[in-house]
Amino acid sequence: MDRQALLSIGRVIGHASSGRWSFYTGVTFRVLERCAAIAPLLLCFHWLQLQFLTSAQAATWPTAPTDYLLLLGSCFLVQLVCAYIGQYQSFLGSYRVVHAYRIKLINHVRQLPLGRIRRTHSGEFLEMLTEDIKKIESIFSHIAPDLISALVAPVIGFVVLLFVDPLYALSTLILLPFSFWVMQLSKQKFGHVVRAKQQSYRQSGSAIIDYVEALKTLKLYGQTQTWLAQLGRQLEKTKQHSLQVEMWGAGPVLTYRIVLNMTLSAFVIMLAVTLPEHRFTGIDFTTILYALLLVKLLEPLYEVGEYLTILRMAVQSEHKLESILNEPVLVEPLKHQMPTSFDIELDRVSFNHDDKKVIEQVSFYVKQGTTLAIVGASGSGKSTLLNLCARFFDPSSGCVKIGGLNLQKIGSKGVHQLVSMVFQDIQLIDASIVENIRIGRPDASDEAVMQACKLSNCLEFIDKLPDGINTRVGDCGLLLSGGQRQRIAIARALLKDAPIVLLDEATASLDPVTQAEVVNAMNNLLQNRTVITIAHRLSSIVEADNIIVLEQGKVVESGSHRCLLSLGGHYTQLWKAQSIQAA
Repeated sequence: MDRQALLSIGRVIGHASSGRWSFYTGVTFRVLERCAAIAPLLLCFHWLQLQFLTSAQAATWPTAPTDYLLLLGSCFLVQLVCAYIGQYQSFLGSYRVVHAYRIKLINHVRQLPLGRIRRTHSGEFLEMLTEDIKKIESIFSHIAPDLISALVAPVIGFVVLLFVDPLYALSTLILLPFSFWVMQLSKQKFGHVVRAKQQSYRQSGSAIIDYVEALKTLKLYGQTQTWLAQLGRQLEKTKQHSLQVEMWGAGPVLTYRIVLNMTLSAFVIMLAVTLPEHRFTGIDFTTILYALLLVKLLEPLYEVGEYLTILRMAVQSEHKLESILNEPVLVEPLKHQMPTSFDIELDRVSFNHDDKKVIEQVSFYVKQGTTLAIVGASGSGKSTLLNLCARFFDPSSGCVKIGGLNLQKIGSKGVHQLVSMVFQDIQLIDASIVENIRIGRPDASDEAVMQACKLSNCLEFIDKLPDGINTRVGDCGLLLSGGQRQRIAIARALLKDAPIVLLDEATASLDPVTQAEVVNAMNNLLQNRTVITIAHRLSSIVEADNIIVLEQGKVVESGSHRCLLSLGGHYTQLWKAQSIQAA
């Protein structure tokens, strides 16, 4: 077993909080089971000596055939007991270890910055929490116990062979290191092709998900064949990577087994060379015993090559999950503090993503109960600022404050209690309307839910649905229109009744009529709250108390609508451009 595999197994066990000792016990008994399989051969050899060598007739016990039958039965019973305990404990320990590891991974992903999660394709997390975990599970439930027992038992057996006949044993051992060296030759290349295969599988999974989700649009524009061809090329690439893995996995295993077979040839050659020197007239029981033991000990070694190949594939999954576990989570305070006021302040905030500066030295202040609008071109950093205010990330430098308290002192849970956020792409679960709204406050009364629906203008369409508020919305709310989904999100935010509201272009994709309905519902949400809104349509923010204009992550202008128009700068250009489009 190579060093990387041992490190991977050690890391997984280190992350687990239970099951390790059951796993260790299981592996120990699996090794004892392999060793016990040698005992019947030794007993048979002892019986042959008694029958054919007069010098052995002095032995007192065992001598009778019943004695040997009793011992053989005991050996098989010990082997059976060891096999049962080994299997039971190794499976029990492995599932407990992997269960604890899976829980730690899920909890770690849950504690990652929300911005990091939103940037990751759902297919990648799905593969991580299913396929990669299953491969790691196979390490502990099957591969590691079998591999360790297949290695340890032959080592003990070869020590016995050294006592049986040192010359034969040394001639055999010369080739064994060479067989393992053959396996090591392909290690680096095998790791490379496995990583390429995993990457290709992730890309194929994402491509399939994207194709299915975009199928309606693709059919509408007659692009299904084009995308299907792209998907076919991606699947072909995945097939080629899979074939490379098989080639670099199976080839060294076959060579390894051929070299192991050469150890038998080496024994026969050594026997042919040394046989005349023995000059015996009877049966050479030492040679018989050695041949039987050698064949018996080579059996588990044949399995080692295949186990190592599977193990190295699983190790690649462990490396990927370990990289996730090493990603920093948001630092949470030991004692949470809650602000008494709800003004928001950014003090010289900068944020870097992948060594690229997204926000640079941004400062502003939003007084409690007022509205700040953020405008700017796509990619200027508007959504990043909103994510920083909701503590989806921590800034690279500077600080974000609510009520004069740094968000790091309030903690993520406290910040999320203070903030309601309405996104442009509304996230609904495949449940009823009332269950989606109650996400805002699970313990809310039916009256509170209905009041939130009334203020968000949801009752207009809910009353027309067959099951009313208990109507299921479908996967991601696909059974509802965009405006209906937006109003459900507003009802959810109204029910939560948080003092701070963050709006991320909540009406950008709606038609004018639907937009007017949503804006009317939103006015109820924004009353007496501190609001930061990203605006795509400048006409919707003319009444904002303050407007900041972002350009490449920097604030280039700030002020009221009239003040900014009087400057004749970036805001004026945006206003004129939208006025021309509206005309």
